[in-house]
Amino acid sequence: MCANGVNTQQFMQMLDMVDDHVALEYRWSHRLAHTAEDGGYEETSKKLHEAQSLLAEVRSLLDEAKESFENEALKASQNQSTVKLV
Repeated sequence: MCANGVNTQQFMQMLDMVDDHVALEYRWSHRLAHTAEDGGYEETSKKLHEAQSLLAEVRSLLDEAKESFENEALKASQNQSTVKLV
């Protein structure tokens, strides 16, 4: 379905892809933080945990964006007019 010139299904899939990518980076930053901690690199571990926290915020904002898009796309589809060929 398209609303306001945007393929809504494709847009939602792209949001999901971005979220999947950020989720992967979240997991890797977690692993690296623990590897650094185990190796005695405390400051590095701390910074990686901070990065992990920021990535969690990114995922939360992506969820909010997805919810907003769903709501706005629904409104846009309800406001569309149809043209009847005479």
